[in-house]
Amino acid sequence: MNIIKAKITKDNTLVVVYKDEDGNNVTLEGKNIVHSDLTNAFKQFVPHFAFLCEQRESNLIDRMDELPDTIYDNLEVSGYSIGGSDSSEGVTLSGKRFLKSSKILNLNSPFTMFNDENEEYKYAFELHEVVQSCNYEVEQYLFEKKWSFIQQELPFNEDAEADGMPFADAVAETTVDELMQSLEGNGVTMSVNGKRVKPRKPRSKKETAA
Repeated sequence: MNIIKAKITKDNTLVVVYKDEDGNNVTLEGKNIVHSDLTNAFKQFVPHFAFLCEQRESNLIDRMDELPDTIYDNLEVSGYSIGGSDSSEGVTLSGKRFLKSSKILNLNSPFTMFNDENEEYKYAFELHEVVQSCNYEVEQYLFEKKWSFIQQELPFNEDAEADGMPFADAVAETTVDELMQSLEGNGVTMSVNGKRVKPRKPRSKKETAA
């Protein structure tokens, strides 16, 4: 899955955008509460967010490990967008700062490349590792039912349930209908280029025989 954007919503569900083989932007919207592992993966962005957005905590130190623990109370990263390709690939972080006035300041970091020799950000390699960690947890949410809370549980095939991985085969399928049928049962809805997609109903045996 070529993930280009992932966001934890205000309801603690997940929205993911990826590009399919035809170049379409496909949006998957989860209905279930994200697992703490996904939340913690996003939390790893916070120190990078502080440096890239030049927050005051980062202006007082030279190294990331010198950031105060209170940084996690003041800053939050809720999403990331991946852009570029090969040596120009990078990420933009989206989040907020909680102000003393109880108001919220929304922030977006500048686009930061992972492997550019001229990139001034010295923690670019570590940033890339966090992106990979988040991508893994995003896929676990979408295809392995790794949720914190299930809002709606639908019946599954008994054989698939016995295997413990009812959606493992869905990742390898190539048709939109087959992927949609798996994701709909997994608490996820799909949009392609901004249009909601619903799987076509399978043909009945009579129609097939005819």
